Amino acid sequence: MGAEETCRLAAELAEEFGESVSRVAERAIATLEADGFTERALTWRVIHAILADIAANRFDPHAPIAIH
Repeated sequence: MGAEETCRLAAELAEEFGESVSRVAERAIATLEADGFTERALTWRVIHAILADIAANRFDPHAPIAIH
């Protein structure tokens, strides 16, 4: 999954589930890491970080995405 797709997914999750999606991401990270799925956990860590940026208004999920 590319950066733009990951950002769009996080935005859709935030719009659909609000603040509760961050807790879901945290549980997914913990469960996946405990089960040894570190790559999958990393994907959820990225989504969790994007969700935090969306919640803090540091990222506009509807704006064009610029990766630096």
